[in-house]
Amino acid sequence: MQLSILRCTRFHILVLMTVLSALSVSSAAEYPLEEDVSTIDGIMNAFYAVVSGPVGFRYQAERDISLYGSKAIITRFKDNGELERNTVEIEQAMITEPWKEGFYEVEVHRIVQQFGNLAHVWSTYEMRNSPDGAAFDRGISSVSLYYDENRWWVASWATQNETDKPLPAMYLPHGM
Repeated sequence: MQLSILRCTRFHILVLMTVLSALSVSSAAEYPLEEDVSTIDGIMNAFYAVVSGPVGFRYQAERDISLYGSKAIITRFKDNGELERNTVEIEQAMITEPWKEGFYEVEVHRIVQQFGNLAHVWSTYEMRNSPDGAAFDRGISSVSLYYDENRWWVASWATQNETDKPLPAMYLPHGM
């Protein structure tokens, strides 16, 4: 009797492991997600979503890399004015740990200029510890996009946080 219960239990465990394994494979997202790259709005929403989340959130590296064209460059001006330029891969290597506190980069204003398959986006953002929390920093990203192979790609982006110079009014939503 005990032997048949043991066999039955092993069988159930094997079946359960097989089902769970199949579920994890079938639920794994295949990037890029169509909603991320089919429109300028989609790619900009994904641009912020991959880095935004609560305590314990992990940067969505695979989703992020799927947004970029080959040889994309990231340019950042640090608060001390120092220029930093990286590939996406170098940028990703710097953000591998789960968030120790909530971090949300929230777009608050966008200006899009488009001609044919090229687009430029001026994206004003705020950094917050929760989606609706008070901003602890803000800045502007300049995002260059191109449309090829039936989707949008990030060619490059540059960003600068607000420092002692306030953000120009044209990059702020009305009333800010």
